[in-house]
Amino acid sequence: IKVEKTVHFIMYHYVRDLKNSEYPTIKGLDKELFEKQLAYLLERYTPVRMDEILAAYQKNDFSDIPENGFVLTFDDGYIDHYEVVYPILKKVGVQGVFFPNTMAWKENKLLTVNRIHFILAAVELKGSLAMKQLVADCFEEMDFYRNQGVTLLSNEELYQNLAFANRWDPGEVIFVKRLLQNALPEEIRTEIAKHLFQKYVGCEESTFAEKLYMNFSQMKEMKKNGMFFGIHGYDHYWLAKLPKEQMEKDIDMALEAMDEIIDKECFVMNYPYGNYSEEVISYVKQKGCGLGVSVEAREARLGVDNRFALPRWDCNDVYPKGEKV
Repeated sequence: IKVEKTVHFIMYHYVRDLKNSEYPTIKGLDKELFEKQLAYLLERYTPVRMDEILAAYQKNDFSDIPENGFVLTFDDGYIDHYEVVYPILKKVGVQGVFFPNTMAWKENKLLTVNRIHFILAAVELKGSLAMKQLVADCFEEMDFYRNQGVTLLSNEELYQNLAFANRWDPGEVIFVKRLLQNALPEEIRTEIAKHLFQKYVGCEESTFAEKLYMNFSQMKEMKKNGMFFGIHGYDHYWLAKLPKEQMEKDIDMALEAMDEIIDKECFVMNYPYGNYSEEVISYVKQKGCGLGVSVEAREARLGVDNRFALPRWDCNDVYPKGEKV
């Protein structure tokens, strides 16, 4: 009875009172704007629960899914999701779908992806000269490792390979992100990110992590009150770039840690950075994945698109911030 349906999955990260926060330049959505987006969506679209979508896939029948549905998804497990998003969604009776990174709350460790976010937010507060200094600092850090005998591409080559502007960031910002996300060997990029975090943010990492992420008891409360939780890896890796064994271990550790608040027989996978491969999809399917979401920016067509890599709009695409939704 398969009937194709269009659903707008929308991706959020930080949602906070930006103006009054310590890092007003963080790439996030202001709380007031989030409330406006939600009001706009509720006027024109119908909220869909993730449970309903999973059930429709199991029956291979999408006729019960409303026309023009929307699903709000929240990546990385920030405290914003508990303190800001959850009370708003609870009040209007909309289910949010949350994808925490497991290592962050389980080990109280700052993820490198967040070290990068806050290094860049701190630099942005200081202006364009500080951004040039940050790039120079990255070069200097890599020179240190070359002097230790580590073989790396030259600074110029790395910059040329990585510094491509996208629709959100200029080239030098993308250079720093890509360099510290996956262009360098893991141990080296982690150490460099730690040094730069100390220099630009200057806060003890475990204290910072404690304030940044939700804890497990908060997640359990949200789950009890109708929110949905999925998997976003253990350590926010580019999963498709990992050796097979490490990729599988990362997913296994996340599944095990999230066991109480997900259905391991039919869980939802969210690939960090939107990075996946046939091998990654094959593994999550084998582990019981019922659906996966990516970062391709468009509406999802249930029954047509690959159910293990459904596209999501970015929250910046949604009115009144954007014009695509």
